[in-house]
Amino acid sequence: MLQGHTHSIEIGVDKAALNALITNAQQKHDEAVEGNRIGQYPAGSKAALQAQIEIAKATANNPAATQAQIEQAALDLNAALQTFLALAIQKVEGDYNNDNTTSIGDLAIMVKAYGKSSVDADWNTVKAFDLNKDNMIDIQDLVALAKLILKW
Repeated sequence: MLQGHTHSIEIGVDKAALNALITNAQQKHDEAVEGNRIGQYPAGSKAALQAQIEIAKATANNPAATQAQIEQAALDLNAALQTFLALAIQKVEGDYNNDNTTSIGDLAIMVKAYGKSSVDADWNTVKAFDLNKDNMIDIQDLVALAKLILKW
């Protein structure tokens, strides 16, 4: 009679992609600044991302984690990272004083450039005020900015 032998094969769990994502997310987190300026992030957004990074780290460091758990942690962290990156404050059209809103202050700045055109020597410094792109700062640009201010 033959004696049966039992062999067990341990299939490793691949954590490389999750670990790389954790490193990337942590770097983005560490480089980010919370505030209200262009390129900054709303208050509390870094903490939300860090919480998801910690969950992913716990899964990556868990020797009993299954491949499915590792993959889910990677999906969750990637979603949190993409959400975080989308929260970065973007340039607001017509915001010339960089306060992240279009207001009468921006109109006052534009008025200083009123009458300038592409033939003027300082055009490169004022051409951002040419909202209708006709190579001159005129009443049409003032009206366009006023509409942005009033949200028309």
